[in-house]
Amino acid sequence: MTRRWVLGATALAALAVSGGASSPARAAAPLHPSVEIRVIQGLKTDGGVSIDPKLHDLPQLTRDEPFIRYNVYNQLDDKVMPLQKGTPAPYDIVNGRTLRVTLLDETVEKNETRYHVRAEIDEPGKKAYLRLLDVTASANQPFFVAGQSYQGGTLFLEMVVRSS
Repeated sequence: MTRRWVLGATALAALAVSGGASSPARAAAPLHPSVEIRVIQGLKTDGGVSIDPKLHDLPQLTRDEPFIRYNVYNQLDDKVMPLQKGTPAPYDIVNGRTLRVTLLDETVEKNETRYHVRAEIDEPGKKAYLRLLDVTASANQPFFVAGQSYQGGTLFLEMVVRSS
């Protein structure tokens, strides 16, 4: 499984964690993927490490950048939204901003469906959205957008495309 993260709106990096798996395509009705968005707050405190039990897969990441900068992690939200090619799916973030996730394309390579996804966020006081990243990922392959300030910490938006 490959985890990807973006710090702020300008940096893009990939963080390899483990290999991913895919399921065979079905010949019946067309599949409609969805995106799962988990909002995680990272905080730096004087205390020890604390990771919300709902974030069972996060401890392995806390040894790498940018996660190593924080020692407290709380899951603030978890939502699954349907994706339709070319149509932005809006998500209201806890800090008052709006994230839009758009499925740009679906391709099949070596019997594995890959999803080309764009993530954008609104800018305070502006009508335009700022493009955070374009990523191509397999189903169940998490990627991150990070850098939004929130209540003394930083928000990590974990996104995972799920196939139906």
